[in-house]
Amino acid sequence: VGAVTKQTLFPPLMPAGRPFRVSNASRSSRKGIVASSLQELLSKNAKISCFVLVFFFVFFVAFVITAGIVTLVLEEDGTVVDTEEFFKSLDDNTHFMVLENGQKWTP
Repeated sequence: VGAVTKQTLFPPLMPAGRPFRVSNASRSSRKGIVASSLQELLSKNAKISCFVLVFFFVFFVAFVITAGIVTLVLEEDGTVVDTEEFFKSLDDNTHFMVLENGQKWTP
């Protein structure tokens, strides 16, 4: 089967993952994560600064973000990343910061 035929007949089930970096608010813990969506990034972000994120349903991930339990921001300037559209527009290797309830971004 040719490459073009294979792409047409057998599209990938999940988009290819992209590399990102994630740190905690104090920047004392950093890790690399490959994810294809905002929900996947959050679900893979298993342990940063004693904060465990283990999500099984996309709804729960959205609830956690909306409820303010955790906020994902750009490490460079604190811009909140809370929509899939904005997440998809970001470059590979974007550095995120996970803020727990009450934490603020600092330069």
